[in-house]
Amino acid sequence: MKSALPLIVIAVLLLGMLLFARRNRERQAAQQVKLRERITFGSEVMTTSGLYGTVVGLNPDETVQLSIAPGIEVKWALAALRDVESLPNQYREPLEPEEETADEPPDDTPPR
Repeated sequence: MKSALPLIVIAVLLLGMLLFARRNRERQAAQQVKLRERITFGSEVMTTSGLYGTVVGLNPDETVQLSIAPGIEVKWALAALRDVESLPNQYREPLEPEEETADEPPDDTPPR
C-alpha cells in the first residue's frame, strides 16, 4: 500500500495540470471570439507585425480585407489582427508627423 501512494500523488498532479491547461485554452478561445465580434467593417486594427489599417471587407474564410492606404487593400487572417481600442495608449497615438513649433527658427545654415 505504501508503494502506491507516490503513484497516486503523481496521477493527481498530472490530472490537475491537464485541467489547468484545458481551462487556459478555453479562456483563449473565448478571447478570440470576443475579438472577432469587435472587428467589424470600418474597425481600425493593427496586425501582429505592426501594420495599421481599416477593415473594408469581412471574408467567410476567417480573413479580412484591410485598407492600408488610399486604393491599397491587403488580405489578412483574422487571427493576426488586434483592434486598436484594445491596445495600450502608446500604440493608439495618431500616425501623422508632428508639426514644427513656431518658436524655433528653421535651420537654414549651410553645411560646412
